[in-house]
Amino acid sequence: MSIRVRIPTPLKKLTGEQDVLLARGKTVGEVIQWLTENYPALEERLKDEKGELRKFINIYVNDEDIRFIQNLETPVKEGDQISIIPAIAGGASKKRRVTLTFPPERIQEPVIYNIGHLFKIITNIRSANVTENVGWVTLEIEGEEEEYLKAVDYLKGIGVKVEPVEKDVVI
Repeated sequence: MSIRVRIPTPLKKLTGEQDVLLARGKTVGEVIQWLTENYPALEERLKDEKGELRKFINIYVNDEDIRFIQNLETPVKEGDQISIIPAIAGGASKKRRVTLTFPPERIQEPVIYNIGHLFKIITNIRSANVTENVGWVTLEIEGEEEEYLKAVDYLKGIGVKVEPVEKDVVI
């Protein structure tokens, strides 16, 4: 079973100038493994020191971002197309402080962990007070505007109240 993998221009030199490869695998992770075994120079560009996909590498299967499917466990089949898209930096990274107030049903969930993994942001807890029934956290969030706004929308969507703290810190 072969899967078409579109190689972005910055990585073509590592694949002999090929912009489309026919790879093998039943999941995105298996296809990435196949790619790095057959084109070893890709491994450093796609994976970090722990062997995990680098944060600035976006992967799509048939135009769907794997982060919103099953990540590297996303199944693939004959005829599917995988696109590897390195993130392009743009805009200034900015630190913002917000206070999050959690509804009782979200207190036991790893909400802050989740936003750090779903979006390209860095979180830092500045203060917090959490009991069994109520919880709030003042959080410093660093990242580009678009990712910050996506994270805030996500939080609001799951019922977390988000209030900005005055005097955001700009880097």
